[in-house]
Amino acid sequence: MTRIVYCALVFACCVTVSVAQQRTVWDGVYTDAQAERGHVAYQQSCIGCHREDLRGDSTAPSLVGESFMFLWGDMEVGELVARAQKVMPPERPGSLPAQTYTDIVAFILQKNAFPAGSTDLGSDSLHALITAKK
Repeated sequence: MTRIVYCALVFACCVTVSVAQQRTVWDGVYTDAQAERGHVAYQQSCIGCHREDLRGDSTAPSLVGESFMFLWGDMEVGELVARAQKVMPPERPGSLPAQTYTDIVAFILQKNAFPAGSTDLGSDSLHALITAKK
């Protein structure tokens, strides 16, 4: 019985540590330079539907503010990158280099006032949660 209680405690501690270590976009998961590259790519490939202010139109969702958080809140950044790669731009999905999609997502994070960090958004930070609260 003691062994079962011990195993349960160890498991509970591991789960608690795992949750406590979950990165979020508030941890600075992209750089300003990467967001600038993303801005250039956004201007070339996204602005026609999502508009200059990223608020979208009747056919393209907003990529900022409450609308963005409603769609992407509590999702991992990597899910947003994967979705963009799969369906954007609508006339030629998946046609941009993989790094360009990641850079565009960095630009979107910047426009949503999430802080920049010292390392580009990459494989180590794609699991960061998009969350409205610090």
